[in-house]
Amino acid sequence: MFKKLLAAAGVGGAEVETELHTPGVQPGGTVHGVVRLRGGSVAQDISRVALEFVTRVEFEHTEEETSGLRGFHLTPVHGPIRLEPKALYDIPFGLYTPLETPITFYNGRHLPGAQVAVRTIVEISGAVDAGDSDPLGVGALPAQHHILAAIEQLGFHLHSADCEWGGLSGIQQELPFYQEIEFLGSPRHPHLKQIEVTFVAREHNLDVIIEADKKGGWLHEGRDVYDVIRVDYHTLDQVNWAHMLDQRFGSM
Repeated sequence: MFKKLLAAAGVGGAEVETELHTPGVQPGGTVHGVVRLRGGSVAQDISRVALEFVTRVEFEHTEEETSGLRGFHLTPVHGPIRLEPKALYDIPFGLYTPLETPITFYNGRHLPGAQVAVRTIVEISGAVDAGDSDPLGVGALPAQHHILAAIEQLGFHLHSADCEWGGLSGIQQELPFYQEIEFLGSPRHPHLKQIEVTFVAREHNLDVIIEADKKGGWLHEGRDVYDVIRVDYHTLDQVNWAHMLDQRFGSM
């Protein structure tokens, strides 16, 4: 539905509606759609129309953790427009999806807690109106699917997903946050209470960062342990990922 722009745009302001022709995409893919503008009762000068992806990100402070919507990968789709009264103006677009975009679907299932949307931004007379956000399904890449399926095959239970603000030590990232996909423990590896998996995808390979909560014993306290695996796309089908991860988890 059309959404009226902010009152700052003037009396009888314009309206905007964004329609996604691509309801689902994989990281690195393109979302196609159209932004529709409808003029109000007076002519208006629109300086810019842009789109950005939005997801919920958690921010850790000294004593608490908060979360909020965070926009990323802002893409201008049109420059200045003189929108006449009652006029209709369509802006088709193709929006590139960054490879590090959080995934929201895996193996036909929604990842609990994961969400991504496309937000429309319209600038009129110096005022910025962030229009409605349209939900977008982001499916796992083949390499991500292989890793997640192998972890489930080892008896770990998919629990939730969220995004954390910040960087990963020693890992090159493009986005200022990263997604964690949490699994509850497996009877096969009872020394691990839970594991969190983060993917940092690139054009030719994928880093898999695994953080495990290791149980304590009589002589030592529980602690977090880490592992990093580099997955090359061209050798993806040549590796028994369940066997390889089984060994990595066993040595943690």
